[in-house]
Amino acid sequence: MTYNMTIEQIKSLLARFYEGQTTPEEERLLADFFRREDVPEDLQEDKQLFLLLAQTSDQEMPQDIADEIATFVNNLGKSDIQPLTHVSQQRKGVIYRLKTPPKMFYRVAATVAILLAIGGGVFFHQQTYTTDPFRDTCKTPEEAAAELHKANAMITKASQQCLAPTRNAFEQVEDTKEIINKHITF
Repeated sequence: MTYNMTIEQIKSLLARFYEGQTTPEEERLLADFFRREDVPEDLQEDKQLFLLLAQTSDQEMPQDIADEIATFVNNLGKSDIQPLTHVSQQRKGVIYRLKTPPKMFYRVAATVAILLAIGGGVFFHQQTYTTDPFRDTCKTPEEAAAELHKANAMITKASQQCLAPTRNAFEQVEDTKEIINKHITF
């Protein structure tokens, strides 16, 4: 393999790899590039991914797991999924992926739904907790004065009702003191 590819070409090939549009030969080119020591700093995470893929591609999948996956995929019945081949027929390092990536519409719709749910929650929260109990409900100063007089009358009436039993109790205490003073002589 030659390393005459520029960094821009590698990045373009890498973007095609993540979209599932590379050939096995192009994937080998990428794997060879990322085995080098002089990989640019902005591609270090991609290098780690390719090194990990290289390590795991050397491991053979157990037959029972391969059969189970093949059965599962074949039962899906969708034409956009590549069928698995028998383990002995598989090449090491081959990555199976969807032929067509999920539609962008679904991603956007899910994002919009999440944002609407969060926005609705924030809006509801603000509506329930921003109502000012001391807001001005009167339109004119005369109306405010009339409401103030009504409130004052209600408070006066309530306080008089509370004070009446207290006055009665105070009078009974005074009567009791007079009776006690009459009977006690010093």
